[in-house]
Amino acid sequence: MFNADKPIKDVSLDLLNRASFSSQLAEAIISYDDSDNFTISICGKWGSGKTSILNMVEKFIEKKTENFNDESKPIIVHFNPWNYSDQSQLIPQFFSTMVSALRVHTKSDVLNNIGDVLLSYSAILEYTQYIPVAGKYLKSINKLANGLGKRLTKKNNNLNQKKKEVIEALEKQKHKFIVIIDDIDRLNNHQIKLIFQLVNSLADFPNVIYLLSFDKDVVVRALREEQNCNGEEYLEKIIQVPIDIPEAKGSSIYNVLSEKLNKLWVGEIKYIESVENYWRQIFTNCIEPFVNSIRDVNRIINVYQFKYNMMHDEVNCIDLLAITVLQLYATNIYKWIYENIDSICGSIYRNSISSVDQKKNYDNKYKEFENIYEKPELMITIIQTLFPRFSWQTGGYTHSSDTDDELRKNQKIACQSRAHLYFNLLLEDVVVSKNEIEESLKKYDEETFKSYLLNLIEKEKIKEYLKELIAYIPGISKDRFDILLNVLIDLLTNPLSYKNDGFLEISPSWYMVDSVWKIMKTYSKEEAKNKIIELLNMTSLDKFSIVINMIVQIECSYGRIGESSDYKYRIVSLEQLDEVEKISFKKLLKMSKTQNLFDAISFSSIYKFWRKVDQKSLKDYLIKALKEACNIPKYLKLIAVFWNSELDEGRTFKKDGFDGIISDKEAYDRIVSLKSTKQFSKLDNESKELSIAYALWYEKNDTDSKIGKTEIKKHFEEWEYAG
Repeated sequence: MFNADKPIKDVSLDLLNRASFSSQLAEAIISYDDSDNFTISICGKWGSGKTSILNMVEKFIEKKTENFNDESKPIIVHFNPWNYSDQSQLIPQFFSTMVSALRVHTKSDVLNNIGDVLLSYSAILEYTQYIPVAGKYLKSINKLANGLGKRLTKKNNNLNQKKKEVIEALEKQKHKFIVIIDDIDRLNNHQIKLIFQLVNSLADFPNVIYLLSFDKDVVVRALREEQNCNGEEYLEKIIQVPIDIPEAKGSSIYNVLSEKLNKLWVGEIKYIESVENYWRQIFTNCIEPFVNSIRDVNRIINVYQFKYNMMHDEVNCIDLLAITVLQLYATNIYKWIYENIDSICGSIYRNSISSVDQKKNYDNKYKEFENIYEKPELMITIIQTLFPRFSWQTGGYTHSSDTDDELRKNQKIACQSRAHLYFNLLLEDVVVSKNEIEESLKKYDEETFKSYLLNLIEKEKIKEYLKELIAYIPGISKDRFDILLNVLIDLLTNPLSYKNDGFLEISPSWYMVDSVWKIMKTYSKEEAKNKIIELLNMTSLDKFSIVINMIVQIECSYGRIGESSDYKYRIVSLEQLDEVEKISFKKLLKMSKTQNLFDAISFSSIYKFWRKVDQKSLKDYLIKALKEACNIPKYLKLIAVFWNSELDEGRTFKKDGFDGIISDKEAYDRIVSLKSTKQFSKLDNESKELSIAYALWYEKNDTDSKIGKTEIKKHFEEWEYAG
């Protein structure tokens, strides 16, 4: 339900602690025992709650006088002048409203008589050119309608006489008439003038209390323009008790906002310390500067609730609120963020930045923002709060915990893949929904999960899913890890997992491997060791090679293979690694006797591991395996050197790259033997390119020669099987 921007009608709905003020004002009105006319004004800006206060005052009057006898109960009259488009009807309608109120509240002959006298007085006023101003009559009757004029002339055709009759009638009764006229500032200038002329002309009416509500600045300006006078002085002559409504304290307004948000956010936000801290920053920097009234709160909530109902599953609720407030109250900031979103998204860079450069960046942005927003320092603070990268560049809050994974997991506006949702509200931009991700991770069995991911691969949505998966892993129950690991390793054997759209593009396999590592790092070292051993028992050669790749990474992290010392891969101890190594090598030797290890999807990992553990048995295997010509191109993947330039890219090779297992000449001869054969056509594209590249390299008899893809393509047709 959206929040109607309407005043409250019941004291119980008071959220700004104004009930006490309203009660005191009601008591003062009731206690006024003089018969003289009395005028009170309730003044405040648009949206400050004037009408709500009037409603509460009325309720308190009714409650405080409910035990009064019928002859003394105050009679409340509501006059709504904005209901009448015809300005000429304003005066008679006022008296008509008075009379209607009298006849509704009582059957007293006295009051009925007052009603009759008021109607007669109104009838005469209706035909005057002007009503009294500042206590004096400007002109008497201009003209009377024929029929009515003749009847009035015979009896009471004197305005003063008729007014005297009204006064006498009002003096004879004990009721107080409380005339409430609200939202006077909503009228046009001429109507505002008429209202105050009317109130002033009836200043002599006893037992009448006027309760007027308006924005003083608006009314003063209207009177000045219409009356050509000092509007403030004019009001002072009419109003005995001017009251400026108590300004709603910021804390009261913010409590109302908080209450409304809590109703929306039930079950959505877990109030952990990090979230509370983030909310505090967002509220202080992005929301508080723009919320000054209940009307602001209602406006924000209405727009926000609309967006929230559409998008809350796919965006961060707090960030969505911040950007909504900026859209409503700081349009220029909102526009700048939208236009620069791609450059400010993301976490902080890994490379350092000096404080001097940060200060320079801050100063440059300050100068730029001076032309965009009246408070450039606030604009900088707002963007720093929402965007870690911008903050880091300009020397603001470090956001050290806001990694790319955290931004993605929490669906923040600073996450590149989510940012545009905050502006266009297009759910079709969501490649994989939050609900879909959570359901797959929490509910799918292994087969269903595998089918689901294969479907994503087919639809080319797998990368976006895997990016999200990485962010979700810390919160996944451990009893689900077996399913995830089994399916991910299985998918790593799928060639489509290695597909990318260009040299600089990251393939889905990278995210799969990253996910596997993140899962493995959640285990204790003993658990990780046992899981690796369990995975080694997978029967597939491809799966085995993928687990070996994992072991190689661990070996590298300890410096036992290569020069890497990346500690994040040390998921087992050195003693445990030795145990894993022995089991792996035994499994490897067994598989080498029955399978062509060159066919493994990660033969390079097998090669590195085997070379570390036992070079002799590796050499023996290679001597035997490389006698098969189709294995030569696969071995070339281990020794080929990639190069690129502005014009082309390709491969080159080192002399005696086969480490003495076979000579370059033997390798060349065996590769050439594949030319135009079915065996060559069965090779993958990379192996085909390497075969042609090696043959061309060898034929040039120049170890420094580089074979480009352009040249390779020229020979593809002659190498392919003609069939």
